[in-house]
Amino acid sequence: MKVAFFIGSLNRGGTETLILDVCRNHRVTPFEVLLIYRNEGELSEQYHQTGVRMVRLKPKHGRYLSYLMAMRQVLNSEKVDILHAQTLINGVFSLLCTIGLPIKVITTFHGFPVGRFANLMTRFVMRHSDMLFCVSDYVREWYIRRYGLGAEKSYTVYNGVSFDKLDTEYPIPDFLNKIDLQKGELDCHAADLSPRIRLAMIGNFVSGRAQNSLLRCIHQLVLAGTRNFDFYFVGKRVDSEPERYDDCVRYVEDNGLTDNVHFVGSRGDVPAILQHIDGFVYSTDHDTFGIAVVEAMAAGVPVVVNDWAVMKEITNNGQWGTLYKTTDAKNGAKVIADLIQKNQQYNQQAKQTALQVRQTFSIEQHIARLYELYQAV
Repeated sequence: MKVAFFIGSLNRGGTETLILDVCRNHRVTPFEVLLIYRNEGELSEQYHQTGVRMVRLKPKHGRYLSYLMAMRQVLNSEKVDILHAQTLINGVFSLLCTIGLPIKVITTFHGFPVGRFANLMTRFVMRHSDMLFCVSDYVREWYIRRYGLGAEKSYTVYNGVSFDKLDTEYPIPDFLNKIDLQKGELDCHAADLSPRIRLAMIGNFVSGRAQNSLLRCIHQLVLAGTRNFDFYFVGKRVDSEPERYDDCVRYVEDNGLTDNVHFVGSRGDVPAILQHIDGFVYSTDHDTFGIAVVEAMAAGVPVVVNDWAVMKEITNNGQWGTLYKTTDAKNGAKVIADLIQKNQQYNQQAKQTALQVRQTFSIEQHIARLYELYQAV
């Protein structure tokens, strides 16, 4: 069985990281892997190092018919059995380029459609794909309810994470060391010399994540007198949505939070960060899964997250992480304060549940689920 994974670019993102981990395991997967993509990106070198057969196809000057024909030729020459599209637009391309071919098309929904045209494409993909995969029960139920299609051929396939990277010993990241040294110099004459608790949220400043809501919790935390912490926002300012980052920076400055809140930009050393923080705090208003949250739980880091439906799902209804009420800044502040005050207790609990998280969301479990459904299609 030969499966072609079809993605847009090799930039750093949740979907791209997932497929990269599948490619890294291609020698032990029970099916042959081919990767078809359009654009290079931050992860290009890592993809090429996997040894997976890769084919780059890109439309030239809007000539989509020739692009589809080139896709069709590759699928035929590579003797592909299943074409697995990872985005909505790639699902459309997959269905069009396989007309009349004995190739099964599977589309994974990682997010939600936005706009009228996207809704039309969604209906087309849901109606004509041979199978539909959703990254959580929450997403699957949303699509079935919204479009009234696909119930009989849609399945939940949780994203998988390669946990090997979490088990290597890493030195403390430079930005943590730098800020700690600065704090030591500033606080050397302070009455309270207890070490600060390190907290972090990891994720770019894009729609779906709610760093702004989390900042309101942090503000309430400081107003209530809790100051023995440093909070690091790890993630980049995205050119298409610059206001999401700029508004957060302005909020920190306007409310006197610069001593506690730090923006450190995009980082490629997430496993090292997870090893050297005391808690992972996350806020969302649109996420469909939450790989960053899963990685933190699997690393044995205490997790606090708002009670968005999918976060309830991936934390096993709060058993693997602590939930706070969405949009309730005072409740969020109270939960974070408890994490700071009882950090040792939270860490012990997180290490006890890490194994359950790994068993549920491992890349091996993801690949096994894919194979089970590939055989069924």
